[in-house]
Amino acid sequence: MPHLILERAVDLERVAAELPREVRRFGTAVLKTTESWRRGDGAAVLVEGVVVEHSRPLHPVAVIAHAHGETSVRLWDRAPVERTAAVQRWLALLAADLRALGAGELRVSNLAAELTADLGLRTGL
Repeated sequence: MPHLILERAVDLERVAAELPREVRRFGTAVLKTTESWRRGDGAAVLVEGVVVEHSRPLHPVAVIAHAHGETSVRLWDRAPVERTAAVQRWLALLAADLRALGAGELRVSNLAAELTADLGLRTGL
């Protein structure tokens, strides 16, 4: 499962309210974060996106949560979606947005380096 882990816990209420919603491009794909909600127990934020590739929309949902003082970003397994390079790039953009909100540097990721290199995401260790 594609994921990224950032070095610090971030304020999840702030994340739900302040994640950027602008349209972004990745090659021929169009990526957008559309909505975000705090999970009922307050322990995570669900983020809905739209990724359009070759006129075909995909609707990924990401989970942003804390674990061991860190912040994780991963696809929500209850909303199955193709794990295309553009969907993975959308996750990387979420991680870059979280970094700007105080989550710190990237600690671990299983995404290909070309999906994160130009975003300033680098391993903090």
